[in-house]
Amino acid sequence: MSFKNLGERVLVALVFGPVVLAASWFGGWWFFALMLIIAGMAGFEFQNILRAKKAQPAVWINLALIPVVFMAVYTGEFAWLVPAIAGWGILVHLLVLFDRERSPVADMGANSLYLVYIVILYAFMLALRQLPVYLGLPYRWGGEWVILMLAATWLCDTFAYFIGTRFGKHKPVPKVSPNKSTEGAIGGIVGAVLTALVCQATFATSLSSMQAVVVGLIIGVFGQLSDLVESMYKRDAGVKDASGILPGHGGILDRFDSELLAVPLVVFYLYVAMS
Repeated sequence: MSFKNLGERVLVALVFGPVVLAASWFGGWWFFALMLIIAGMAGFEFQNILRAKKAQPAVWINLALIPVVFMAVYTGEFAWLVPAIAGWGILVHLLVLFDRERSPVADMGANSLYLVYIVILYAFMLALRQLPVYLGLPYRWGGEWVILMLAATWLCDTFAYFIGTRFGKHKPVPKVSPNKSTEGAIGGIVGAVLTALVCQATFATSLSSMQAVVVGLIIGVFGQLSDLVESMYKRDAGVKDASGILPGHGGILDRFDSELLAVPLVVFYLYVAMS
């Protein structure tokens, strides 16, 4: 990473970081709107990746599903999810059926991947913020957990980069991400756990130290695996970045990809631990 690229990353973080953190802390419709924008833009970028593989995703039907699912998660009215996803499935099948230029198996596979990777996994970020509502706990706790999640994810990436750059020798998945190293991954896990403990000691006081360690381990391991998953999709599609909307970072999906596999496990763990 060049100094220019690093400077761009820092500048973008300084501009958008406070907005993301403020919306996460206050929650409510602010966080709902933030996640709707992030998921919508990431979804649009991901559909461009799918197009690079000659698939034809149902762009507007897919994008329209995001607010419907997010509203169900935000309100806790999960009964909406079954008819919403069923309706989406019917519309997408009909679109593929009557468009003779489409490849049915490839296109339905692309749409199904979009459903899981974008709609469902991003919905878990909203579920993490709303988790105290589901459990009858203080609402501010959700803000603590989301900020911890974001901070640990970002610091995991930072630790992994610098330790991997300095000490990295062993490449576990060179075909997917040749710059990733085992040493960097270990550094990322350590960074995520330390960040979670610092958050627990300062503002995320709803968690015990042991709970913070568990959350940090989940983020450290599955956050990096999530980053590799996105790299796998991009490499297979022959693209470097999901887009260029964030200088130094790439696209929205590039910036908010590491949370995707980790956040469902964090939600499940906290649901059990706090019940």
